[in-house]
Amino acid sequence: MVMATKLGDLLNYSVNKAGIGQQVSAAQICTAFDRLIIAAYPKIKGQAQAKFVKNGTLTVAVLSPIIGQEIKLHERDILENLQKKFGKKAVSRLRFLV
Repeated sequence: MVMATKLGDLLNYSVNKAGIGQQVSAAQICTAFDRLIIAAYPKIKGQAQAKFVKNGTLTVAVLSPIIGQEIKLHERDILENLQKKFGKKAVSRLRFLV
């Protein structure tokens, strides 16, 4: 009898076995941030992009300090949204690069 295995389970196993789980998780967080900005804050669209996650800090490149301040105003909501998807330890603060 052949056991059926879910594709997602195989993928998770392979990612963990390769030792790249943190990198994959960081990439998923960056993608989720970018999608959230596009959906929830359309006037910021194209002016901010998540770059990387390190030690719970999501670094975001922004075109100007004004865009950074605009995102900072919504930081709590953004972090709550990301923490719902990835856990509280995954990302706990935003950092901006101008």
